[in-house]
Amino acid sequence: MKTNLIIAMVFLLLAASGTFSQTSRASNTDANRSWTSFWRQITVAVNKKDRVALRKLMPNNFSDESGGLSGSEWLKFIDENERRGSWRDLQKSFAKGTKVNTNWPSKGIPTRVTKDNRYYFEYRKDKKWYFAGVVGD
Repeated sequence: MKTNLIIAMVFLLLAASGTFSQTSRASNTDANRSWTSFWRQITVAVNKKDRVALRKLMPNNFSDESGGLSGSEWLKFIDENERRGSWRDLQKSFAKGTKVNTNWPSKGIPTRVTKDNRYYFEYRKDKKWYFAGVVGD
């Protein structure tokens, strides 16, 4: 009886861990599949300084990591500082491309960062990529 109980518990633990890893693997596969389309959209928006299109690619909880600005407020800040090169810096950062962020595995969601580690993107539960924020210091 005790042996059967132990075997059943081991089986349940293995089955549960397999289920969780499949969900993660499926999420990563979906994220990788949709990345190219998202990246194309966002780089066009950044290069054209298309604030409306860019805002649609940002979540409501966009994180600027410095002053608590919302996505709309952050875009306004970028506009106001254009003479200091804010749009140019954003375009240069995006032009370098991105990499999978392996430093944040505890977040549990697929995340990419620009190669200069200035901006990050998240693939969220609604199965969409977002320009999620500015990387903090």
